[in-house]
Amino acid sequence: HPLAVMTTRVKVVIALTFVWALRLTHSYFRREEWKFGLQEDWRYTKFAIELGRPLWYIASFFTTGVAQHPMIVGISLPLYSVCFGRNASRDFDMIDGAIAVLCLTGVLVAYLADTQLRTYMVENARRRKAGEKVLSILNTGIWRYSRHPNYFGEQLWWWSLSLYCLRVGQPWAIAGQIFNGYCLVDTVTNMTEEKMLRHWSP
Repeated sequence: HPLAVMTTRVKVVIALTFVWALRLTHSYFRREEWKFGLQEDWRYTKFAIELGRPLWYIASFFTTGVAQHPMIVGISLPLYSVCFGRNASRDFDMIDGAIAVLCLTGVLVAYLADTQLRTYMVENARRRKAGEKVLSILNTGIWRYSRHPNYFGEQLWWWSLSLYCLRVGQPWAIAGQIFNGYCLVDTVTNMTEEKMLRHWSP
């Protein structure tokens, strides 16, 4: 954009976003056995079964289509703010560097959690095929300390990125992440918890 201030901070934030995107894309394709669109997200399938037709057609239009676009805009506001904030031209300093480290820590935690979860899923698939007892719960690695370390890593990434809003004097831009964080905790995490309890066996 011709009015954007292309500072070191902007370049760092863009680089961080590419790192996050590569991690997420890799995790998706690895989970889908390196095939695109192999299966529908289980949460959408759950909604479809619970609501039935034709109600699901209407609900899915809003919940999986329309609603996600303002959410994407909302969580992307920090990227906008670093380009157009009133203090956007302020030099990149140690605080900005510390925020970048927090962002990368979030990406790393999410990557490790996804990798350990993937190893667990592959091992259980092998055990089922061999007629062996499956591992009932993943409680090793960083999963030893949290039931949802992948979500923690993702949230650490977004909350850390949002700190750049404050650095450029645009605190309003954190609003999208507040809503995103609420949705992840109230909806996604609770749904995952219910699924884990349904399939868990001692």
